[in-house]
Amino acid sequence: MQVANYKSDVRRLPATLGLRSIALLIDAVLIISVAAIADYYTISSNESNFLWKPETLIYLLLGWLYFAGAESSHTQATLGKYLAGIQVVDEQNGRLTFKKASVRYFAKPISVLVVLMRFMRGLPVAQHRYFHNRVTQAYVVKQQR
Repeated sequence: MQVANYKSDVRRLPATLGLRSIALLIDAVLIISVAAIADYYTISSNESNFLWKPETLIYLLLGWLYFAGAESSHTQATLGKYLAGIQVVDEQNGRLTFKKASVRYFAKPISVLVVLMRFMRGLPVAQHRYFHNRVTQAYVVKQQR
């Protein structure tokens, strides 16, 4: 049996785009480092293909499990988010389920495309709620200490 502890009375302070960018940079360096080490010690079937090697599926799986698993864990944050002092919460300031965290991970490329298109057209870019957060009713907030 799982006990739900909702902290709905705690006020949410949205994380800034700068904090989110720093967290993403830390996570990207971590994931790329692990993938580079794995790539160095494995033998690819076709070294001439840089992007579409058979191991690419493993790297996508690694990224999904890292982001979805960390954001649905008790820390509610990846290593980058934790170091930046932010976390991912649901509408009741609780943890995301693994399913919602997975949907959030796979919807991130759509959010990036929307932000880039708005930036290229000179339209204002949303500051806090992006597509992948709206789909899963998630919020990226500063950690409650």
